[in-house]
Amino acid sequence: MDVRTPDLVEVISAGIGWADGSVIRLDVAGATHRFHVAGTQPEQLRETLMAWVVREAPPSKPWPVAPARPVMARAPVDIAYAAAAIWRASGLGRAPFSEITTASYRVAVAENHRDSGRYSEAIAVLEPLAQQCAEKFGADQPITLQVRNALGRSYCDAGYFSEGLEVLNDIVSIAEHVLGVDDDMTLTLRNNLALGYSAAGEYRHALDLLDSNVDYSERKLGDDSLETLGRRNNLAATQALAGLRQRAAASYWSILDRLHPDSYAHSLAVTARQNLAILHNPLWEP
Repeated sequence: MDVRTPDLVEVISAGIGWADGSVIRLDVAGATHRFHVAGTQPEQLRETLMAWVVREAPPSKPWPVAPARPVMARAPVDIAYAAAAIWRASGLGRAPFSEITTASYRVAVAENHRDSGRYSEAIAVLEPLAQQCAEKFGADQPITLQVRNALGRSYCDAGYFSEGLEVLNDIVSIAEHVLGVDDDMTLTLRNNLALGYSAAGEYRHALDLLDSNVDYSERKLGDDSLETLGRRNNLAATQALAGLRQRAAASYWSILDRLHPDSYAHSLAVTARQNLAILHNPLWEP
């Protein structure tokens, strides 16, 4: 879905009557359908469409807290296998090391556990590894921040929000002080902290963090950079989950308005159009 002024090709192909007003473009089943609305500018038409949606939709409510996703053991043999896996993981985490590359390898192993839903194994690797990295390389070094970031995310995915948010808040503070508030790593860590707050249902904190990420990115890279637009997309998605339908739609429109006309097929443009179509369905709920 897209709403904007008619372009030159549309005016020429449809006739001079399309020279004013707005065009609604809908992508359905691989085909693009265009509807001309005379005498109404895009900004006004967007507001009118969303006002109708809000009027017809049920009261907005935020997406509930994300539940933990534990791996369920169904039989004694499954419990034995899980215990053995955690034992092996904790042994890997405690083993001594001297190279950053070894620490990075262990993070990759832990991330594989986390991505597979084996949070206990991931935490068993990362808890001792975080302490080892802080002692060997320093608490403010990138490798230590990387390990603790993975640990915080694993805590949150396992449903241990208090522990996870404490770790993620701490490393964001360290990164802002040591690397700068707009460093690439700081922006990534702040985004992950926002994801943790969002999973915990604390959307106000998440939105504050994502708003600041957009602001810092705009100052450093500009309003139209793909990095900035990607962070604006993260903000829009969280606004939608928080039940802020109108704010989310406005954020997605701002992405489409800032993308270059040749970027119609860019993943950010496709995502924005698809999510706008979802938001304009009055029956949709986060």
